[in-house]
Amino acid sequence: MNDAIRQIPRMVASAFGRLSRREQRLVATFVALLAAAVVYAGIIEPIFAGRARMEQKIETLAGDIEAMRRSAGRIAELERTLGDTEAAAATPADFSLFSFVDKAASASVTPGSITAMNPSRRKAREGEEESLVEVRLSSVPLPEVVGFLRNIEQATEPVYVRRAELKRRYDDKTRFDATIVAGMIERR
Repeated sequence: MNDAIRQIPRMVASAFGRLSRREQRLVATFVALLAAAVVYAGIIEPIFAGRARMEQKIETLAGDIEAMRRSAGRIAELERTLGDTEAAAATPADFSLFSFVDKAASASVTPGSITAMNPSRRKAREGEEESLVEVRLSSVPLPEVVGFLRNIEQATEPVYVRRAELKRRYDDKTRFDATIVAGMIERR
């Protein structure tokens, strides 16, 4: 096999030598054009295409940066407004998130559906602590879950739904198992 490969250049040179001067120029021109096409298609064109893609990406990212700057300004404005609103909407000193969530659940969910109610606390920002109550519901219809969520969201106190997970029951497609976490930020 190696000998056959080594013989190829000799065979090509021999065949090229048998051609007339005019045919040799024609073949040389064709080989030069073929080499130029391969260099262009394999090296030059990918470089220019890559550069065009990079320029497009740079323009896209520049537009994204401007959008992020506008969003950052809007977030800063909303945080200032939120700070003013939080100061105005102070929570009563005797307010208990656990009892609030318990009343909201009792008002909207069938009593046997509540399988667990777990309070917890975690540090939020400096000087603030987040109180959480995780409520697990079993085999509840969707209107009861929606009613429970509505009771939490429409509260006059600064209580919010931090997480809500619903899983359809395999034995009854009209009922769900739900985990709902209600939260509230408290200043220390």
